[in-house]
Amino acid sequence: MAENARADLTADARTVCDLVRTTVGPFGANKLVLGTNGTATTTASGSLVLDSLELDNPAVNLLKGAASDFRDAHGDGASSVVALTGALLTEADRLAELGLHPTTIERGYREALGVAVDRLERSARPLDEVGVDAVARTALTATRNPNTRAQVGEYVARIAESLADEDGFDADRVKVLSRLGGSESETELVEGVVLDRDPVTDDMPRTLEDAGVAVLSATVDVPKLGGSTGRLDVKLSISPERFEDRAAIGDGERERFREQLDAAVDVGCRVVVTGMAINERVERMMANAGVLALQRVDEEDLPGVARATGATVVPGLEQVAPETLGRAAVRVTRRAGRDVTSFESVGAEREPVYTLFCRAPDSRSVEAFERSVGSALAAVDHAYRTRTVVPGGGAAETGATLAVREHARSVAGTEQLAIEAFGDAMATIPRALAVNAGIDGWRGLVRLRVAHHEGHDAVGVDCLFGETRDVLAEDPIAEPTALKRDVWSAATDLATHLVRVDAEVPASDLSDEETADRLGERP
Repeated sequence: MAENARADLTADARTVCDLVRTTVGPFGANKLVLGTNGTATTTASGSLVLDSLELDNPAVNLLKGAASDFRDAHGDGASSVVALTGALLTEADRLAELGLHPTTIERGYREALGVAVDRLERSARPLDEVGVDAVARTALTATRNPNTRAQVGEYVARIAESLADEDGFDADRVKVLSRLGGSESETELVEGVVLDRDPVTDDMPRTLEDAGVAVLSATVDVPKLGGSTGRLDVKLSISPERFEDRAAIGDGERERFREQLDAAVDVGCRVVVTGMAINERVERMMANAGVLALQRVDEEDLPGVARATGATVVPGLEQVAPETLGRAAVRVTRRAGRDVTSFESVGAEREPVYTLFCRAPDSRSVEAFERSVGSALAAVDHAYRTRTVVPGGGAAETGATLAVREHARSVAGTEQLAIEAFGDAMATIPRALAVNAGIDGWRGLVRLRVAHHEGHDAVGVDCLFGETRDVLAEDPIAEPTALKRDVWSAATDLATHLVRVDAEVPASDLSDEETADRLGERP
């Protein structure tokens, strides 16, 4: 494929990258997203912009897939990956016009990445020196309110200090629940699990201290005549002709359920949580027995309830036993006009579980704030794995740019051009932050480079105040070292992958995993 054809293949990808680049940082530009059904919304989330795109372009599809994979694996940084990838592709296109071969470009990029990562590691600071809450505040880009940022940062730090070890912390032990109504400053941290569900009837208990909790995976209903008895499935076909016979069958089924319910209550069950439905004909019996019952709980929430209470998930009431019950303080409270149910762990032996209950005034803000809180949790998780952070606000990229350009002067041959181009591409992040914060992009870059040349490697862009400053001084701006390294590596991998494409080959079916893996192998 000619160089012009290669550039055409990645042109749409570069355009998409430029679109995402303007969303970087807490003051990223909003995009008006128009749905095919006529709906419209605004967002400053680069990930949401990518997900909303409908372009029949293979390079864009690769870009979207890579960003999605990175977001799933890391929880944060996908927009930076896309922005940096676009800058690397633009520089590669310029180098190709100068006659550089894709292999030379790739070698130069790889060498430059090594220099940049080495500079990154040397600029890292201990996490304890900067503070966990600073990492959380930096990733919390959906709100600019300093009080809200400080409050949520403190919540995330408290969660991390309770759960984290050298491998980070288990994300399954933290739930983020959002609710429309109120302001972001009303966000709360609840020790335990909060479910967006209320009891199936109003006359069920609303507060239970140290209650036995049964977590079920099946529908709660009367046992059918025949049905399952132990290991034996009995199937009966009965066609009662008289009303009395049908009533007798119903009475028998209800009596069997009452026996199962009484047996569960006798072993201490006071709360029933199921991922399926609870039939209306048994709701009254459960309420009369003093049992609080929740139905249709999200499948991903059931393990959280089991973990918080110490319960074992079982199919139905007949399997409830003392050893399968968990224990918790259960409370039904009114929040933002609706009931929610919280489960607070009882007993020191229970693993701590937390819920961040997020609030925002409108649906768009709720979604953005919830995503941002998730990014803050992911950033802190990465920071705990290496216990190091680097200056944020584009300071790390500025230092890497200077180190890469200095290294390029020691390299002979055309690879020098590729190494320099990598350094120029790295400057995209601090320049984007400066522009989005209302600072002249080039002037902001010059200020950063002058400061770094003078040895002030922590000078970056403070988007909230629209200035360049030492971002590790008062109100630090810091990012996890490991996450920053992975962002740079992922962008380099994706850019070099696209740069080496020289033909678009139609294929009948790539859905077979083995075929796709074989096609993805290097010769």
